[in-house]
Amino acid sequence: MILFTGHMIDAEDRQEPRFPAEKEGAAKQELRNRLDQAIRGRAGELKGIAGGACGGDILFHELCIERGITTEMYLALPAEEFKKASVSFAGKDWDERFDKLKEKLPFYILPEQKKDRSRNVWERANLWMLDKALSEGGRNMTLLALWDGKGGDGDGGTEHMVQIAKEQGARIEIIDINKL
Repeated sequence: MILFTGHMIDAEDRQEPRFPAEKEGAAKQELRNRLDQAIRGRAGELKGIAGGACGGDILFHELCIERGITTEMYLALPAEEFKKASVSFAGKDWDERFDKLKEKLPFYILPEQKKDRSRNVWERANLWMLDKALSEGGRNMTLLALWDGKGGDGDGGTEHMVQIAKEQGARIEIIDINKL
């Protein structure tokens, strides 16, 4: 089981670059390499779980499909709301890629009972995906993170997922976006 977390492609007006569009190709190649390593290192079926945001999530799902890895998309909000919040700002191409994945993949919306009001929706979604990955993968679950190693723009981002996975003792592999 591979649980993926990673940065979204930067908005054009982003002040401090985190995942600039020009790094998409390098990120895709490194993700491809990591998935190929995971395939070679596992006996049995490999499965992926990730959100659906532009950038890392969409790249992860596309590469899983390319590699024949079963993958599922987990959304913190209903699909159209999620798309407005986490995809559309990056342009038509990302909207189309999201829509294509939504047609191909099983996708799940954060259930009502997971909507604990003490955390924001992004934190709750991270906890939900981590719980799902650990329950299905157990000790064979790896968190793969495309991350710059810094704090996010708000609660519930990549840093949060890495932190909660560490607390659960998960195996974590980080692709340092700064080195791409």
